Amino acid sequence: MIQITLSYKNREYRHFEDSSLAQIAENTRRLLCALLEDIYDLVTKETGRFMIYLDHHPKIEVEGFSHGLRNQIERTLRGESAHEDDY
Repeated sequence: MIQITLSYKNREYRHFEDSSLAQIAENTRRLLCALLEDIYDLVTKETGRFMIYLDHHPKIEVEGFSHGLRNQIERTLRGESAHEDDY
């Protein structure tokens, strides 16, 4: 399962009671699943989360996954191949 935490103005949102935040979180989850399609099975086997900052300088941090998988996820998010040996 992909766990997502949204952050805006130094406040973290994990439980999305606000309908607009819930919609953003669900759309984000779908987009992450699509983006990580090649390594999705590996992602779901580990415990981790995606911290998404929605402030002036949006960014995504990956937390809790093993070092190797975190590197694969970060390469994928940058638009590179998830696998180091692929060129």
